Amino acid sequence: MSARQTQAATRRRKRPQPPIYNGVFNSYEDKNNDFVCPICFDMIEEAHMTKCGHTFCFKCITRSLEESNRCPKCNFVIEKTDQIFPNFLLNELILKHRQRQEEKKVKLDVQSTNGGLTELQEILQENSSWELEDVNIMLEVLQNKKRLLEADCIAAQNQILKEFLEQVKRVKQEQVDQLTRQMTLIEEDMKRVEEMITSHKSIYSHSISDFKSQVNSMDAVVPSTSNEQKVQTLEKPLVNKESSQQAFNSSNKSGNRQVWLNSTLASRRKRLHQHIDDLQECYFNIRQSTLPQNDTDPDLLAEFTDSLNKFTRFTSIRPLATLNYASDIYNGSSIVSSIEFDRDWEFFAIAGVTKKIKVFEYGTVIQDAVDIHYPANEMVCNSKISCICWNAYHKGMLASSDYEGTVTLWDAFNGTKTRLFQEHEKRCWSVDFNKMDPKLIASGSDDAKVKLWSTNMEHSVTCLEAKANVCCVKFNPTQMYLLAFGSADHCVHYYDLRYTKQAVQVFKGHRKAVSYCKFVNSEEIVSASTDSQLKLWTVSKPHSVRTFRGHINEKNFVGLAATEDYIGCGSENNSLYVYYKGLSKQLLTYKFDTVRSVLDKDKKEEDANEFVSAVTWRTNSNVLVAANSQGTIKVLELV
Repeated sequence: MSARQTQAATRRRKRPQPPIYNGVFNSYEDKNNDFVCPICFDMIEEAHMTKCGHTFCFKCITRSLEESNRCPKCNFVIEKTDQIFPNFLLNELILKHRQRQEEKKVKLDVQSTNGGLTELQEILQENSSWELEDVNIMLEVLQNKKRLLEADCIAAQNQILKEFLEQVKRVKQEQVDQLTRQMTLIEEDMKRVEEMITSHKSIYSHSISDFKSQVNSMDAVVPSTSNEQKVQTLEKPLVNKESSQQAFNSSNKSGNRQVWLNSTLASRRKRLHQHIDDLQECYFNIRQSTLPQNDTDPDLLAEFTDSLNKFTRFTSIRPLATLNYASDIYNGSSIVSSIEFDRDWEFFAIAGVTKKIKVFEYGTVIQDAVDIHYPANEMVCNSKISCICWNAYHKGMLASSDYEGTVTLWDAFNGTKTRLFQEHEKRCWSVDFNKMDPKLIASGSDDAKVKLWSTNMEHSVTCLEAKANVCCVKFNPTQMYLLAFGSADHCVHYYDLRYTKQAVQVFKGHRKAVSYCKFVNSEEIVSASTDSQLKLWTVSKPHSVRTFRGHINEKNFVGLAATEDYIGCGSENNSLYVYYKGLSKQLLTYKFDTVRSVLDKDKKEEDANEFVSAVTWRTNSNVLVAANSQGTIKVLELV
């Protein structure tokens, strides 16, 4: 071999230089060389870029700047570590590059596996010295291997099937145990109820038997002489008249009582069957709300009995009176935005878009035989009114909020303004008096602020900054410093006014803006939203206790009112909905008539644009007042 050929072969066999990184020889060979950190020469982790435009690992550049305040690549002065910024684009490119590398690695592994099978085939094909006996032995070995693999597959399938059946059995056994506990609970409660019924029947039948014996003794005829018989004939008519009248009245009362009992039971049974699923859920939630050993607590059964009674107590809504808010009786388009009773529930005020507040006397409205009612007083505001509220201490003091952001104090019986608060920058949606401190007022506005006012001061006392428009505000009825407000951020915020930096609780769960929030009692809040849901909250827990569905509310303020047990709200199908707080489905509904004007007020028609816009309860009664977008106000009673 010549020297030139030897030199050429040496050049061919010469080993390449070791790569700088991951098989990359230079920047021209692999475009992914840009992913290399100039400091550690490894793939960049958490790419951060300097002001001069160079990119490094975050740890590398941080460590380098601790030793020197210059860029390791161009010596650009970097004074502070906060002058480096994340390179999000490069991080995404590196992530994709790593994914491609992983995919290539998987493909190489698969190819290597396939390559092994190919080698076996090559061995079998190339070795031509095999005898028939060797081939038979090889086939037997392969058959055994195949049977073993098939057996392993079947074993794996059976094992998975076994685990599945065991899991299903465990779940079903838990359900059986749950049903067993529930059946035991039901049987115990049935025994207790039967004992109560037996005890009640014994007392009731004893009183009836005593009453019957008294009637029979009065009707008994005693043998007498002729003289005595004459006297008896003179006296008996009077005695028999009284006794027969009493017996007749008692029989009528007994019959009427039985008819009333039968009709009451029938109506309650109907409601029971209609809502059996909800009532069943309520029953087990109450009865199993404590530890299992306390399931026999009689107070829990009494609690459910009370809930069942309250849910089945009322069967319909009866109208007592009808009023009209419209200033022009020939135009029925006048939205009522707020209705409120005064502190003694003797007067109620109505306000809305006609800029008028009308005060009616409840007793007079109920007693009038006709539906033309005149207000006891009427006040005119400068703008459309969004909300009104009575003072809980001063009889005639009334507060209103309007679309111009003004909060006004009124003397409702003199019809005069006593004070104006004009610090809100946008429309004011809600106003409320503090029941514990009658001088304190809260208001919420579209300017994302809740302002607190004092009746004897010209300017606001304090201000709560919200993140979105404030649609409603309400004080806790028994706690002076606690306040809740609903916002367009879909949440109800609960604040202690002594520590306004952070909310005591934020109730999240609505999907749209919260339009109303009301206190059911000092521990429970109900909120309404344009997601067509009401939610019940406990002030100590961030998650809702119950969600009420049935009404329609997607774009309007439809009103909300709450008592200790019942919740009333409007709907965009021109109906009033009443819920019992212990169950999620509606209890009762009342449909408003569609009246276009006085000329055709008896005409009914469906109109999706009409909705119930305001609701309020008359405290300590089953009476509520509701109004719709036409200005029709109904005084309604649950019966």
